[in-house]
Amino acid sequence: MPNGFEPPRRLRIFAFDPWTAIRPGNRNIREVTLSIPSELDPIDRKSPCFGPSGEYIEVVDFDSASGRFYQPIDLNSPEVLFNDGLTPAADDPRFHQQMVYAVAMETIGNFERALGRYVLWSPRKADAPQKDSYVPRLRLYPHALREANAYYDPARKAVLFGYFQLDAQSRAAPPGTVMFTCLSQDIIVHEMCHAILDGMHPHFVEPSNPDMLALHEAFSDIVAIFQHFSHAGVLQDQIGRTGGDLERQSLLGALAQEFGQGLGRSGALRDAIGGYVDGEWQPHVPDNTALRNARGPHARGAILVAAVFRAFLNIYRTRVADLFRIASGGSGILRPGSPDPDLVKRLADEAATSARHMLNICIRAMDYVPPVNVSFGDYLRAVITADHDLFPEDAHGYRAAFLEAFAAWGIVPDGMPVLSEGSLIWPSFEHAARNIGAADDTLQARFGVLITRPDRLLVELRAEHPEPDGAEPGLISLLEADKNALLNSMNNALRERLKATGNEDRADELSKEGLLQQNLLELEFTTPREVIHHARRFYARLFWGIVVKQPPALLRTIGICMDHDAPQTIRRSGINGLPAMRVRSVRVASRLGNRGHFEREYVVELVQSRDGYLDHAVQELADSGQKAEALALWNAKNPFLQRQTLQRDFTYRTGCTLLIDTRSFRIRRVICTPCRIDENAGLEQVRAYYAAARGTPMNAFDAPETASDTSFAALHRHVHHGQFHFGGH
Repeated sequence: MPNGFEPPRRLRIFAFDPWTAIRPGNRNIREVTLSIPSELDPIDRKSPCFGPSGEYIEVVDFDSASGRFYQPIDLNSPEVLFNDGLTPAADDPRFHQQMVYAVAMETIGNFERALGRYVLWSPRKADAPQKDSYVPRLRLYPHALREANAYYDPARKAVLFGYFQLDAQSRAAPPGTVMFTCLSQDIIVHEMCHAILDGMHPHFVEPSNPDMLALHEAFSDIVAIFQHFSHAGVLQDQIGRTGGDLERQSLLGALAQEFGQGLGRSGALRDAIGGYVDGEWQPHVPDNTALRNARGPHARGAILVAAVFRAFLNIYRTRVADLFRIASGGSGILRPGSPDPDLVKRLADEAATSARHMLNICIRAMDYVPPVNVSFGDYLRAVITADHDLFPEDAHGYRAAFLEAFAAWGIVPDGMPVLSEGSLIWPSFEHAARNIGAADDTLQARFGVLITRPDRLLVELRAEHPEPDGAEPGLISLLEADKNALLNSMNNALRERLKATGNEDRADELSKEGLLQQNLLELEFTTPREVIHHARRFYARLFWGIVVKQPPALLRTIGICMDHDAPQTIRRSGINGLPAMRVRSVRVASRLGNRGHFEREYVVELVQSRDGYLDHAVQELADSGQKAEALALWNAKNPFLQRQTLQRDFTYRTGCTLLIDTRSFRIRRVICTPCRIDENAGLEQVRAYYAAARGTPMNAFDAPETASDTSFAALHRHVHHGQFHFGGH
């Protein structure tokens, strides 16, 4: 952290939703204490404070319905620091701020441990991608909405939590009770995952296939479920009640239980283990045909969650089988009654270890997916490959458990006749290129220079990419702008660090010296996040300059089309006039491997875009560059919706993720979408999906164009309640 090392901060939260926690049987697990990084900025007593504010997030407790700010909590005050925060209380807005801050920071910590790098928020959008601005903090509004909703807003770079009054349908608490979504640990984690995933993969909010939005939802639920297992006291309590059988109904697999019951449901909002059928709770039974008929992000996402949790249960049973045999005298069946406390502790330890590894696998897999148009099958391949590359032996059978569980629920990659670990692993570069004889020797050498000595590569690119005569900036102009932004952010960071020594006037001199003579991506966790943001952008631009000079065979191998005669609907680069390719990210990933030391690789994402039209004839005319004719045809077929200019109906994107070894700089894995941008088969698949969506009721997620900035609100809205007075504070 920029402020140097400080001991972790401890803060208390509700372990489960408040009304769930106060029930007599749950009082012993009412609260837990989280240990999170002590990264809060010092509070300037002369400036207004709206809530906890740190390096990653800031809490702003403004109630827009009443137009008032609630009293902010000072997490640095002695009475808060020395008591692990305020006592959990549903009627104290200051505790609400404490809870959203603590859970959000725990979630960020889990991602950074799994990925080995900073969490960065998606940039604030501008007219041109190169002008997108860095977002230092995500805002959390504990009381933003008077409705039964909570959502991440990508335009505001904020998470908005709602509160609402229960009606007569509620099964969670008496009618008239106020329920706060900011007091649900599950909801906080879920919305934080949307924000973090948007920072990693901003195109994942585009509904280009039935699984895209469902993956966003399911992944957020998966993280929320497995974070339950990090709380030792809660885990031991629930394992003691279920006799170690995690397939029985418990709080561990239930998400937002109070919220679901508050909306009049029998149980939790979503449950990975089972659900109520005719008023009776029953475990989920895998159905390998369920995905065929599931419609909508929540229905499809629930199947993915159930598959992941089934894999976890399989692993858990394998790890504790010996403990059950020992405790039962060899039968494996425990005697009736409460299990021995020592056995409960051992079972809880095994469950926590399995859940922690599962969480890491599921998060790491997000570096092993294509950057756009991802299916559940792609995610399965990502899970298997990510774990294989780090733990080749699979001593505890994690990959076998994933494969069995996903197959049981019918989640398999399209067009894969033989389902095995070997067939699921994404191809190496050598395998992907074997049929066309492509080599990455030149790319390897130049990427090595890019990483270790960007100053030398910049000299080479100046000779290869002269500035154009037109108004559009060329590559070198853009690189210079990126370099200056990087330099300024490093200067500012160094100046802040030197203030304490009185040497801030030397900041410029020290930061300029050798700035581009080092591997800037190696600065992860040693310099502020803004510096890393600018370093990643600078490297992405440099990598673009390398890739566009590669031979066609290599470009085809990594799923990129740069042919002069490619369809005109493929967006063109303002620099070279060829089909545009955006290097979405160049980032480092560090993971602790089975040999006890860190394994590192570079993750590079490449994306291309093409304008798509639902009408095939319009598409053909636009592909050939006949825009006027395409517009005339569209207007002729739509006499009541006349247009002045040709407008795409949807955006078709393809791309590739490259995993590059940090030592040899060779491409290890090539993870491409099934089709390239110039291949009409892929375009037709996306067109068919959007055309089918037109005939169903739409919300912001279902529209046949990029999801809107309020799309998460539409996805999460359940019911709308009238206004009421939240008094007493």
